[in-house]
Amino acid sequence: MIPQIELYLNTERDWVSEELLARFEAALQELLPELLAVPRGPDHVLSSLPMVEIAVVDDAAIAQVHAEFLDDPSETDAITFPYGEILVSCDTAARYAAEHGIDPCEELFRYMVHGLTHLHGYLDYEPEDRQALFAVQEPLVARYFPR
Repeated sequence: MIPQIELYLNTERDWVSEELLARFEAALQELLPELLAVPRGPDHVLSSLPMVEIAVVDDAAIAQVHAEFLDDPSETDAITFPYGEILVSCDTAARYAAEHGIDPCEELFRYMVHGLTHLHGYLDYEPEDRQALFAVQEPLVARYFPR
C-alpha cells in the first residue's frame, strides 16, 4: 500500500506558504514508491499506513511535543510517530540552513523525507544506523526536492 501524504501548516512564517507545501506534498507522494522499494528497517510501518500527516510547526511547538513524548524539552528537526504523524520544525530548518549556507526550503523538505524514512524502519540513534538512514534519505532529497 502507498499511503496518501497530507501536509499541514501549523505556524506562520513568511517563507513557508501553502503553495510551497502543495509542491512538497506532490514531490513526497511521487517519491513514496521509490522509498517503499528500498529494503525496510526492522520497525517499518510505512507500507501499512493509509495516510501520513506531516505538520510544519515552529520551535516552540516541536519543543513542547519533544518534552511531552520524549522527555527532552529542546527543539528538534523532526518527530515521527509510528501511527503516521510527522512534525517538522521550520524554525530549525531555517536556522540550520543559515548556518550551513543551504536553502531552508530544501532543509525543511529533508526533514519530511527523514520522517518518512523513519516510518520505513530506519533509525538514527547509532552512527551506523544514521549512515544507513542518510544513504536512503539524501538521494531522495536530491531527486525529488521541487526546485
